[in-house]
Amino acid sequence: MTVRDHGAGGRHRHPGLALLLAVTAAAALWFVVQKVLLYGSFDPGAYDSLWPRRFGLLAHLAGGTVAILTGVGQLWLGLTDRTAGLHRPLGRIYVIAVAVGAVGGLYLALTTGGFAYSAGLSGLAIAWVVTTGMAVLAIHHRALHQHREWMIRSYIVTFAFVTFRIFEHILGSLNVAPPDQIASFLAFACWAVPLLLAEPLIQLRKIRHGGAF
Repeated sequence: MTVRDHGAGGRHRHPGLALLLAVTAAAALWFVVQKVLLYGSFDPGAYDSLWPRRFGLLAHLAGGTVAILTGVGQLWLGLTDRTAGLHRPLGRIYVIAVAVGAVGGLYLALTTGGFAYSAGLSGLAIAWVVTTGMAVLAIHHRALHQHREWMIRSYIVTFAFVTFRIFEHILGSLNVAPPDQIASFLAFACWAVPLLLAEPLIQLRKIRHGGAF
């Protein structure tokens, strides 16, 4: 397998991607400050009704946070062909984080009341495992283009943590529905809608480049 590493000369060739990932990283840090640090205090009052399920929540948040932060770097390294050095160890960390987060998510889904919310959270955990698993399978078979596609899908699901909180805040501020209905809606929408919107973009890029992403 030929690996290209553009080095310092390629750092200014992807301004659009750099800007997109910078915004993504900023949103991820906002999520960490808003939610992860809150639950990191291990204060029962902060957890409220989730206190009995705190270990599942912490696994979900810890795995998701590590995956969000490492995933930004992985996307930059992969999409700019800088796959030497950090890309492989970061990828392993990302996959382990996804596994931990998905197990925590499934536990919360099975122990949290409300059918719609639980089903959405279960779907998120399953989509997380499937998309990441397909990315691992693709790179194992040296299918680089498919690996990139599945990693993008995987990170979209990973970023659902942040998407959920952003739109929960927006929809709550607009008072469009009671909080429990907003949460039930976003349990599906935070990952399914972004995947749906991203797929045509992935396929259009492949069409324009003769089947290669």
